[in-house]
Amino acid sequence: MATEDLAYLLRSMGLDTGIDLPALLALRAQVAGWLAGESLHGTIAQAGLPRTLTPAAALA
Repeated sequence: MATEDLAYLLRSMGLDTGIDLPALLALRAQVAGWLAGESLHGTIAQAGLPRTLTPAAALA
């Protein structure tokens, strides 16, 4: 399972992981550039974060 998908799953379940999802997705995009030609998995990176995602600050 891709890290960003797991972090999103936990956040959507109401668990605060302390992970900044937009920053994690930005890092994933950088890694994809560094590993050009390699297949990376993960649906959140392809689909994007839903607008209905509760901000981490609201979980506290």
